[in-house]
Amino acid sequence: MKFAEQMLAALEQENLPEAQKYFKQALQDGTDEEQYWLAEQLMQLGFLEEAEDLYELLLAKYKDEGELLVRAAEVAIEKDDIETAMEYLEQVNTQDEAYPESLLVLADLYQMQGLFEVTEAKLQQAKSLLPNEAVIDFALGEFYLSTARFASAVQSYQAVLDAGMTEVAGSQIFERIAESLASSGSFEEAISYYEKAIAEQEDVNTLFGLGLTSFQAKDYTKAISALERLKEHDPGFTTLYTYLAKSYEENGEQEKALEALVDGLKQDEFNKEMFLEAGKLAWKNDQAVEAEHYFRQAIALDPEFIDAILEVNKILLKKDDHEGIVELVESLEREIVTEPQIFWDVSVAYQELDIYNKAKENYELAHPHFSENATFLKEYGLFLREDGDIAKSEEVLATYLTLEPGDEEVLSLLGY
Repeated sequence: MKFAEQMLAALEQENLPEAQKYFKQALQDGTDEEQYWLAEQLMQLGFLEEAEDLYELLLAKYKDEGELLVRAAEVAIEKDDIETAMEYLEQVNTQDEAYPESLLVLADLYQMQGLFEVTEAKLQQAKSLLPNEAVIDFALGEFYLSTARFASAVQSYQAVLDAGMTEVAGSQIFERIAESLASSGSFEEAISYYEKAIAEQEDVNTLFGLGLTSFQAKDYTKAISALERLKEHDPGFTTLYTYLAKSYEENGEQEKALEALVDGLKQDEFNKEMFLEAGKLAWKNDQAVEAEHYFRQAIALDPEFIDAILEVNKILLKKDDHEGIVELVESLEREIVTEPQIFWDVSVAYQELDIYNKAKENYELAHPHFSENATFLKEYGLFLREDGDIAKSEEVLATYLTLEPGDEEVLSLLGY
């Protein structure tokens, strides 16, 4: 191992010329075992060209060695040379001990290409050769989970547990089962597996999974507990704050809900969705000034953020700030204003400001989308009457009466 160890030491010292010198010596004079070991180390370090050189040198001597073919294929995959990887893997003899492993690598390649039936066939072939190999069951579980076959995923992961393994390739099996169950809607059962996973090892992803699944199961107290623990572990895990706020809100703790979002915005001040949620919470709590502030912060981040624009319009309409609505809507690029509610909102604003031509234009744009909305039809019909378009007004109000036949005001206007 002399040359290999010297090369790795040189790499650790970032002495590339020296490392290259020892690499050449390992190629020329190293033993087969040294070359194989060095190839593995270099692949892990990302020196793919050098690892490839070593595997090709060894394959020149041992061209039918299955393990070498699989390792060379893995290097080719890392280099995005899928064709060469396939060629290596197809050379592995079916009687070779490395053949099942080659099938697993082939399965990964076929899955990358979207050939899911072939992927499953390769995995099942490996399973038939080594029926009690937990790594193969894990690979099947991963495949089924990625293709939304959750019941099959649970079955495969359970086989891994039955083999006495709770972790494979750095992945917790309890967590994988929990994710599969949660994805299928079995929230209560998923929670129990998340708790088992956390008992094994508490990490941020598992805590988030428990928090989210508890929220989906409407167990808001458990969701809050998990998400608060996650926040302690990693306050920069910004996805947690929205669900933490929603859990507090569902639990009737409105102030804590808003505090959670404010904490989240300290971590991610460019999160427009979180500003939107903070605004909605403030609005529900009758904090109109704060709500408008949050909504406008969201719009500042994305001037085309329709959801936030609609929320600001609600506030402006409530306080009769029609100039504010017009100013906001007219600041938008015309081609992005496709939300029908915006047409309706600005119609009302223009009408109140006596800008009837623009009010009519926007009412007409909104009309096809609210042709069965009684409130809109009455507003539109009365506007048309005020604007002097009696025939169109009667047509719209007649439609309105099919929805609200007892409206005495409109019946009187139409002479019924």
